[in-house]
Amino acid sequence: MMKMAAARSAYSLTDEKYRSPSGILLHSRTVVEKANFVSTGILSFAEGDILEIEMSEYKVFDLGDTVKLTVYSPGGIYMFESTVVAKDHGALIIINPPQNRNLFAEKRENPRITVKEEGRVLSVQMADGTDRLLEDKIELSVHNISISGIGFTIREDLGIGKGAVVHLHLQLGFEMPCRAEIARTEKTENGEFYYGAQFIDLAKDKANSLRAYVLKKQVETHFRTKREESAKRIFK
Repeated sequence: MMKMAAARSAYSLTDEKYRSPSGILLHSRTVVEKANFVSTGILSFAEGDILEIEMSEYKVFDLGDTVKLTVYSPGGIYMFESTVVAKDHGALIIINPPQNRNLFAEKRENPRITVKEEGRVLSVQMADGTDRLLEDKIELSVHNISISGIGFTIREDLGIGKGAVVHLHLQLGFEMPCRAEIARTEKTENGEFYYGAQFIDLAKDKANSLRAYVLKKQVETHFRTKREESAKRIFK
């Protein structure tokens, strides 16, 4: 179970004084401790559910290790426990506990990640409560997803708008049947129909699988972005 304790200076109590767009903890010296070992690094990345700590002794830590972090930031000293979920050359990726979200510049409560996945629309309940049966299951393309919502396109105009509830079957590397309420609709430049929707009453096992999927994609996206940025610097 993750815990958080904070020994904060007076600065941490001021109104958003240190909550800049880059987050108050970025570039802060960070002590990472596990059983019988302590190392120090720099908190270099914080977005969505992940933190990156750059350190020379990253190889000592193993995936799944429970660690205690102490972050020395301009806003105070922050201490919390978390888990190592990935390693890269010179860095650890650690889960950003939900209670830490107010310490970072989060654009949304559950950040959506860009993906390329498939699925089907099985049925539709219109905003007025009437059910609309589909003769054929409608193929969809998933473009972004979070633990709370999804953005997808279909080629056909189903005539559904905000407030409609769709029953979906997603292929995310695992089977995910779900229901979602449409919150946004628009027609794309290529003639497809885009829908933004919020999940409704996800089963606990599916919610856990989705959380693991989103976390994995966040880590992959971060590593890919780092490689691309490194390549750009090399070839300049």
